[in-house]
Amino acid sequence: MAILYVTEQGASLTKRGSRLVVEKLGRPVHWVHAFKVEQVVLMGSVNVTPGAIAFLLQQGIDTVFLSFYGKYRGRLISHLGRNIELRRRQFERLADPAFRLAQARAYVQGKLHNCRVLLRRQNQELGHETITKVLHQLRSLARQTQTCQTVDSLMGVEGAGAAAYFSSFPHLLKAPHFSFPGRNRRPPRDPVNVLLSLGYTLLANAVQTQVHVAGLDPYLGCLHAVEYGRPSLVLDLMEEFRPVLVDSLVLHLINRRIIQPGDFFRPDEREPAAFDFAEPEMGREGYPILLTHQGVKKFVTYFERRLGQKVLYASKGQRLAYRETILEQVRHFVRILEGEGAYQAFVAR
Repeated sequence: MAILYVTEQGASLTKRGSRLVVEKLGRPVHWVHAFKVEQVVLMGSVNVTPGAIAFLLQQGIDTVFLSFYGKYRGRLISHLGRNIELRRRQFERLADPAFRLAQARAYVQGKLHNCRVLLRRQNQELGHETITKVLHQLRSLARQTQTCQTVDSLMGVEGAGAAAYFSSFPHLLKAPHFSFPGRNRRPPRDPVNVLLSLGYTLLANAVQTQVHVAGLDPYLGCLHAVEYGRPSLVLDLMEEFRPVLVDSLVLHLINRRIIQPGDFFRPDEREPAAFDFAEPEMGREGYPILLTHQGVKKFVTYFERRLGQKVLYASKGQRLAYRETILEQVRHFVRILEGEGAYQAFVAR
């Protein structure tokens, strides 16, 4: 099953028989049989005909709306998960402070572990003293999680870990004309952060898809505080995947010169057609730097390849695609809600 990304601005998604057809200026530019599609992701100014909407709902094809630059807008789903007992169990278990603390601890430990794996792999070649120090810091922070007695204190450890981890990023970039001044977002202000933010949005979508399929409430999590409109459970479950799925991909694309400086532009300088005018609340001045159309398409293509890359999934002793490991981790969380042991984060080797 495939994910259909529609990134062509001004295109329309239509239905022709059992096929989904992407048209531009009334002419078909791409089509696919619906039975081969598990999800449609519409990025930016893409129209969907009423017939296509009805067909997507009828076929139960999850349809996601993003801005062209990765801001999540919403999704079209035929129905909410019907397993009300599972959601009731989710609310009951997450109301238990001890359960919530244990879950949050597992998420933070998983993320810190995978941050260390990425840095250790990178440093095998570099042997950089700063990265070695950061590895020691992350190990120390992982030990601190064992004694944290509140979710807030765990969030503090996670924040300290993220700061230490990203402090090593300038030493990981090998391509000229790319630098990393530190993590920034909303909006990201440099090319590396643009890629990280887009990658995290795509990862969140991959996780939220499986959360919906499982019938869980995406807005009730353990580590991330519950706020209006925040998919806290999705943010929780994606933490362990950030370093190995997104961060490593961004470094790969930059260091292999797959993403080039020419894949970015400043909205006040050129390519006005690349700006997503369907997001007027941001305004052109809201984006210091953006990916070009080709840059977005390139990143999405490589992100999908990364989701299909196989890794060892220790819980099953099998090599699974990253997309499958996300599914398995959501199923694992469901079993934990039902009383099966303790949550084990996905850890890279």
